[in-house]
Amino acid sequence: MVTYKYKEFKSVINKLRYPDSWFWSRYTLNTYSGCTHACIYCDARSQRYYLKDFENEVIIKTNFDKKLDLRLKRARTLLPDIIAPGGVNDAYQPIEQEIEHTRKVLQVIAKHKFPINIATKSKLITRDIDILKKIAEDTWCTVGFSISTTNEELAKFLEPYSSSPSERLEALSVIKKKSPHIQVGTYFIPIIPFLCDDNQNLEDVIKQSKKAGADFVLFSPGLTMRDSQADYFIKKLKNSKYKYVVKPLLELYKGEMYPSAQYVRELHPKLLNLCEKYNIAVRVKRWIPSDYRKWNYKISELLLNKEYLDSLKTGKSNKTMMWAGLNLNNLEESIFDVYKRGNLSKLKNFNQQIIDYVEPYLEKSKDLKHKTGIDRFL
Repeated sequence: MVTYKYKEFKSVINKLRYPDSWFWSRYTLNTYSGCTHACIYCDARSQRYYLKDFENEVIIKTNFDKKLDLRLKRARTLLPDIIAPGGVNDAYQPIEQEIEHTRKVLQVIAKHKFPINIATKSKLITRDIDILKKIAEDTWCTVGFSISTTNEELAKFLEPYSSSPSERLEALSVIKKKSPHIQVGTYFIPIIPFLCDDNQNLEDVIKQSKKAGADFVLFSPGLTMRDSQADYFIKKLKNSKYKYVVKPLLELYKGEMYPSAQYVRELHPKLLNLCEKYNIAVRVKRWIPSDYRKWNYKISELLLNKEYLDSLKTGKSNKTMMWAGLNLNNLEESIFDVYKRGNLSKLKNFNQQIIDYVEPYLEKSKDLKHKTGIDRFL
């Protein structure tokens, strides 16, 4: 029996120190606290989110749309940038059908012409195609459906009150057909060890995503295993037909939060090759502002995409390149002005290797319109 509580909060939107390099979001917001989709592996069950009864008590944040409207209207430091609704909950969990809380928030976002990237496990999002289409046409809109498996029985165990994988794929297809401007795809996250990481499931998720019209598949092998989240997940597994995975799962994690690096390195090439086979991007194309940040964001995307793809292939992360890309998002002038002054080396983490890589793009900006080695994955 779910208990719904109404509560007003002072804060409605959070600004990240750096935009998320996977979803490109600068701002996050949560219209609800708690989630009745009740996914048994959900990271929001961990102690870090302070949710005492995750799926049985849901807080509905009152006057959220009005507060957001005022916040965006009066903001001096909140430049238009990507908002990610939902994070520790699904913005389209069942109660949304009745109260249209998320829909009202989307209307505010559309009014102020902010781009959005929204992830969900619910087909209910198709109800709001009209607003999503407007946001896409005015600025930028990305919708990602979280899918870990195409096995309906397994999905019902892992995500008991979410839309089925086939319903999510159908919703993805509907959105793409009705509004081609919306970037749609699959968040193949998490890929749960010993349940969702066999070759057949890996290929089927990517194959079915492509068939449905997905523009991208963003994947992440493994899942977090934090404190109470891990305890709950293991308990559910032990009391199910899938209890055989408990022992290998615990051996893989060895009490750590993430699976071994070797496990991740073995899956990355498989996933990358499958995305290449089905000609689907492994990154979300970024929204680019028209103000002074335009080339900062373009070069940041270039660096962060290269670092990501190189790390998939080599198993090694280039932290200098990653931080050069992240820090560039916070530069308070155009990188072109810095380039014209000959001061690229003064930018954070811009060593000679990075300068040599980005300089041709700045020197011949039209070249960015042509396909490069990285573009075949984007």
